[in-house]
Amino acid sequence: MKNPYMSAWLSEWHKMANASKGQLSAEMRRQQKAMMQEWQTQMIDLWMAIWMPWATPPKSSKSRRK
Repeated sequence: MKNPYMSAWLSEWHKMANASKGQLSAEMRRQQKAMMQEWQTQMIDLWMAIWMPWATPPKSSKSRRK
């Protein structure tokens, strides 16, 4: 004979576990995307600095007026 209270409790527990699993995986995807974008930016900057130093934009030297 099945225990109806245990079945209801497990059903609610599974709902909560699935919701938290979804939130956790969404956060992981956001962090991975941000990490990959940062990595790509750093690699492009490194590539430009090493292999194509003439292609990097000159640093602006703004003088202050008094």
